[in-house]
Amino acid sequence: MTGIPSLALPNRITAPDLGRVASLPVPMGLPPLRDLGAADGPRLSIALMEGGGRLQDRGAVAALGWSAGDRLLTTLVRTSVVIRRRPDGVFVMPRKPYVTLPAPVRRSCGALADSRLLLVADPLHDVLIVHPEAAMQAMLRQC
Repeated sequence: MTGIPSLALPNRITAPDLGRVASLPVPMGLPPLRDLGAADGPRLSIALMEGGGRLQDRGAVAALGWSAGDRLLTTLVRTSVVIRRRPDGVFVMPRKPYVTLPAPVRRSCGALADSRLLLVADPLHDVLIVHPEAAMQAMLRQC
């Protein structure tokens, strides 16, 4: 004997114990999707990003009610950008309200100059989500 315990492998696979399976918790369902046509529903748009990172879609900003002087917190989530209006935000909305992605954020999420980005403006949560082309392609590949 080598001192290494042997593995005990089952001879056959048995059916699951229905009493045990019935007592397992049932996962919660997904929350319902909000109606895109609702007045306060998310607004989707495609924006062209200029070389300096400015998004050429002021409609999303208007839908959110953001205005000059609002402070914005920009967070990178994988390859998408989440922008929220918050008092501790680092960026300030300029006099002409539009959103600009800072250079480090553009590099990290793969947003290139003159590329198109999907904008999701959600007034109910006061958030703008920016999906660059690479993120959209990755989402579509998962479908």
